[in-house]
Amino acid sequence: MTIDTQVHPSVGTATAARVVFGRTVATYRHSPALLGVSLAAPLGMVVLFGYVFGGTIAGDADPSAYRSYLMPGVFVLVASLGLMATAGTANADLSSGLTDRFRALPIARAGVPTGLALAETMIGAVALAAMMGIGYLVGWRIDAPAGEVALAVLLLFAFRAALSWLGILLGIAIRDEQVLQQAAPMIFGLIMLSNVFTPTEAMPSVVRAIAEWNPISAVVAALRELFGSGTAVAADAAWPMHHPVIAAFGWIAVILAVSVPVAVRQYGAQR
Repeated sequence: MTIDTQVHPSVGTATAARVVFGRTVATYRHSPALLGVSLAAPLGMVVLFGYVFGGTIAGDADPSAYRSYLMPGVFVLVASLGLMATAGTANADLSSGLTDRFRALPIARAGVPTGLALAETMIGAVALAAMMGIGYLVGWRIDAPAGEVALAVLLLFAFRAALSWLGILLGIAIRDEQVLQQAAPMIFGLIMLSNVFTPTEAMPSVVRAIAEWNPISAVVAALRELFGSGTAVAADAAWPMHHPVIAAFGWIAVILAVSVPVAVRQYGAQR
């Protein structure tokens, strides 16, 4: 007799999510180098842009001021690069047959992706905390009230959570591991087409419009504003640059609204 695991699950979402969460965290605990690898590229960007290019980009200004401007963008860079790590984990589970075994069990279909998303968000939070410590060492300081700082941290972790769900969706939608790996440069290109490293005002008009409507730019601008390292916004800048906090949370809501239901449905689909 075949058990209908989707209609009559005997294991609820919370229990399944807890099991998957523990399994994913254990992977990082037994292989701590994975966390170091996730920080390698952002750390390289801090050195490259903060110290190699920083003096040129800052011009006559104090290079340390540019590093303070740079660090919120690096935090978003850490969160964004975690997207491909999450996608890789979801794809590896799919390729190894683990996902199919989960599908065969009488568990709530939302449990597995929820547990994976929570684990990847927590790992991302550890990476972000480490990068904040590095930022402090290179001169980044917070100059904002406690309430705004708390909102900035909430925004950063919410963005990482949204990207965890998007990564899960990509990992199970793109079944070919090589194709998924080829998508990584595209993600990095999207990151570069933003205000992570430089203001958008000097960009050509079309490129500037794309950059200012880029969700990454909204999150970066919001963090700079909330952490107290923001700069004046040009009068002709796009709406997200004038209202970055609202725009950032709006983009997060859109990503979650698209990724969560589709990812849950895909996990419940028998293939």
